[in-house]
Formats: sequence, structure tokens, C-alpha cells
Amino acid sequence: MNHTIPPLTESQFPTQEEIDHLRHKFFVGPGDDEIFRKWGHLAMELALEWLKNPEQKKIHADISLPELANVFRDIHIPSLGSEIEQVFEECRKTILENSVRVNNPRYIGHMTTAIPWFSVVVDILITSINQNQVKIETALASSYVERQTLGWLHHMIYSFPDKFYEETIQLHTIALGNITNGGTMGNLTGLAVAREIKFPGIREKGVYEIIQQSGYKGVVVLASQRVHYSLKKSIGILGFGEASVITIPVDSHNHIRLDLLEQKIKELREQNIAILALIGIAGTTETGNIDPLKEMGAIAQRENIWFHVDAAWGGALLLSNDLKNRLSGIEMADSVVIDGHKLFYLPLAHGAVLFKNKQSLNTLRHNANYIIRKGSVDLGRTSLEGSRRFNALKLWFSLKILGQDGYNVLLKKSLRLTDLMKHLIDESPDFERTSEPEICILTYRYVPIQWREQIKDSLKRKDQKSLLVLNNKLNDLNVELQKRQREAGQSFVSRTRLESAGYAHEIVVLRCVLTNLLTRSQFLKEILEEQRSIGQQVFKEITSGINIAESVETGDTFDFSITQ
Repeated sequence: MNHTIPPLTESQFPTQEEIDHLRHKFFVGPGDDEIFRKWGHLAMELALEWLKNPEQKKIHADISLPELANVFRDIHIPSLGSEIEQVFEECRKTILENSVRVNNPRYIGHMTTAIPWFSVVVDILITSINQNQVKIETALASSYVERQTLGWLHHMIYSFPDKFYEETIQLHTIALGNITNGGTMGNLTGLAVAREIKFPGIREKGVYEIIQQSGYKGVVVLASQRVHYSLKKSIGILGFGEASVITIPVDSHNHIRLDLLEQKIKELREQNIAILALIGIAGTTETGNIDPLKEMGAIAQRENIWFHVDAAWGGALLLSNDLKNRLSGIEMADSVVIDGHKLFYLPLAHGAVLFKNKQSLNTLRHNANYIIRKGSVDLGRTSLEGSRRFNALKLWFSLKILGQDGYNVLLKKSLRLTDLMKHLIDESPDFERTSEPEICILTYRYVPIQWREQIKDSLKRKDQKSLLVLNNKLNDLNVELQKRQREAGQSFVSRTRLESAGYAHEIVVLRCVLTNLLTRSQFLKEILEEQRSIGQQVFKEITSGINIAESVETGDTFDFSITQ
């Protein structure tokens, strides 16, 4: 059989005129600077209009998901290109107008928030030079910028002597960490290294053979029940199954129960089950709380367990001399994950994973003949990802512009907002706070005054049956409240479900993330007042016999799942 691919004929090649048309129109070359400026200016005008929102448009557009899906139902790639003005206008009408205004000062529901304007400009630079971080031949200076940025982060976490960083920051034979696309890839990388160190050769020979040879009856990872879902994804990808993540209950402050952790370790040792890693959380995604990292680190060292800290949310606190003590013990971690697109105020997507031991990442070292060759300085040799954008520049640039002092202001402003919200809720007779805030996240729920005394009485009498009935009603009420608030589009607060919140049953709570520098204290009062008004209306409907349960279960027009 002949597998030779027939060559194109002369008539099938584009003409020089067709080539020149595209080159002059879309690729920057000599004499094309005015075209570049023209369209760059138009893009910036669109961005400014969206960011400033002069018409004070709602956070969410008045369009249902089926209607929005219908806008993008064309199944055919355009055969002929359109004029750039037309495509920009289509972007404005169909995309920008139907995007979530996460920079709105009353949007306090998720971790994505307003970013400094210079980040937009930096993104233009990153796209323009289009460096591919996998290979020095496609990322010359950017490779060294990335290594420097990782060195800064490593120093921020571990505070080794300056001499260590002077010798290693640009030493190509070691890697202090990886810039990643976010916390999920960082967690996967940290656990992949832990797996290779615990079970040498597993990358080459596979999970089945190595675990059989090890003699262990199983492999698990230990973490708080507040652990981010990406850890389960990671352990599943690594071949141990998501069920191998054993979660330990938390106390009333959403911290892992150390007594139950010790008990579980003892049980696992007796059952001859290997503990791959112990996960500490420096900023739980749902409640913003911090595990007792120092105590967990001591347990991990004593038991010879890999200690991995997920600081995707709270890692930035290490930039502040006044706040870094909140993460005391993080320096004991074998690996640490942070997210730049959270409290470092960077645009999506940016994350990093750092390793205490400068040789740890060498367990993942790989090579290929045409790139990342043995002995090369290529960053791709120790990364699970292949081609990567020059996202290190986002953080490098931001640290240069803001410095530690600037970040200190940003972080303390967020904590101040959190403290204000806490006091507003505590002073309100019809709101109940359900968590003690530590890093800019607060949970609470609306509790009509008419039901508050019933709850207190049921708790006093330890009447779990009555509590269950009341909590089910409150769950329905708070789901409906949050849904209607989102639909109104004037403000946004997310929701989740929590256990171990003083009740024997899961409760639906409202969740605010207070990181937007544009948010003012008056806005917080207005958001609570709006929730109170909606809550009272829903309460009247429930007590009047109107069944909202079906609406609660099926009526959401958006997915409010919490992501990292």
C-alpha cells in the first residue's frame, strides 16, 4: 500500500497577492505600526468601556443560559473572514455584554476580582512576544525571569539564607518550583513528586507493579474535610483513586481535628496502608480558614510523611510582615502551592508550586530529542505541562510595581472589609454568622427573627428532629434568596453547604469573598439590606404555604460551584 502523501499542485497554493493581503492586514512588519495601533486602540477602548461600565449595567445580563447557548449555535467555521470591526462589534454584543462583571464593587461572591490596570498592559506584552516556556530556544530572557520569580516565591516561603538563592536561583541543574496554570496543576505536581519519592520508579514501571512490590495494602492521602476538590482529582489522575483521599473532620473554626488525624494515622499504620501525603490548607476555599500548619508539619516529620500545603488562597499573606505569622509552619512543608490569580491580584491564569528540597523536582525530570534535551537549561524538563505561556511576567511585573508595601495595603484592605462585614452580620438580628474569618472569606445565613428563637430552643433541648425541620426550611430559604439576588444583578454573593457548623445537619450558607479594592463599607450595608428584603419575601412565601423547594432544586440559572 502506498502511503506517500501527494504534493499540492501549483494551482492549490495561495497566490502572492493573497499572501500579501493577509500579511499586511494581520501580521506586524515594517510599516505596519499604524494598523497595530489602530486595532490595539479599539481593543483598549472596548476594555475600558467594559471595566468602567458607564451605563451601570447589571453584574449579569438578563439572558437565560438556553438563550445564550442559542447565540453560539452556529456549527460551521466561517469560510470567509470578516472585517475586524465587525468581529470586534460581535465580541462586544455577544461576549462582553454577556460576561460577568467580576470587577463590580458589589460582586463579592467568588475569588476572581478586580485587577490593577497595568496587568492588562502586561498581558499585551506577553502575547506580543509569545514566548514558549518549555524551551530556551523559544524563551530566552523569559526563562531567567521565571527562575527569578520562583526564587522570590521560594524565599518568601522558606527564607533560606541569601547565599542559597545566590547559588541556585539561576542554576539549571535544579528547579525550586514550577509556574503553573493554577492551583490544580500545582497540587498535581506536588503529589506527583511525593508519589515518586515514596515509590521510586513508579513513573517508569507503573502503579500496579510498584505498589505490588511495596507490600502495602493500600495508599492514601490525608486532608481536612475542607480540602479543595482538585486534590481528589490529582490523586485520581495519579492512579490511586479519589476514594484514597481520607478527609478528617474539622472543628468549629474549620481547622482539621489534630486528635482525629493522629488517630487515623495510627489506624493506617496498623493496617499497613501507606500514607502518600498529609495536606495542610492555608486558606480553605469555602471559609478562608487556616489549618494548624506547625502542628501538622511536626506530625508529618515525626511520621515521615510528605507534607504538602495548599496555599492557593492564603499564600500572599507571606508578603506582609504583619500577616505572615498566620501561616506559621508553612516553612515545614515539602511542597507548597500558591495562586497568583487570587490574593496576588493577577489576571487568570497564574499559579506556582514550590519545593523545599532543591532536588525534589528532579524526580519528574524528562527529556526529548528535539527539545528539553539532557543537560539543557530548558524549563520544560521538570514541568508536567508542555507548552506554557510567559505567565511568570505577570507576577514579576506586579511585584516590581507594587512591592511588598503595596501588597500589604491590598491585603489589609481586604481584611478590613472582612472585619466590617463580620460586625455588620453580628449586629443584625436576622443574620447568623457561620464561620470565623481568617483570610477574607466569610459565611453566614439569613435567619428570620421569627425562627431564631425556635432554633435556640431546639438547640437547648437538643431536639434534633425540630432542628432538622427548621434547617431544611432555612436551607430552602437561603438558596432561593441567593438565586433571586443573583437574578436581580445589583450584587452577588455565592453559597455553599457546610457541616460541623454547630448543627447535626448540613446547612446552606451565603459566602462572600472580600478582596475587591473598589468595594466600600456602604456597599456591604446595601448588600445585606438587599438580602434582608429578599429573605423577608421568601419567608412570607414559605409561611404562606408556597412550595419553593422545586425552584430551589432546579431553578438556578448559573452553576455556583466553588472553583480554584
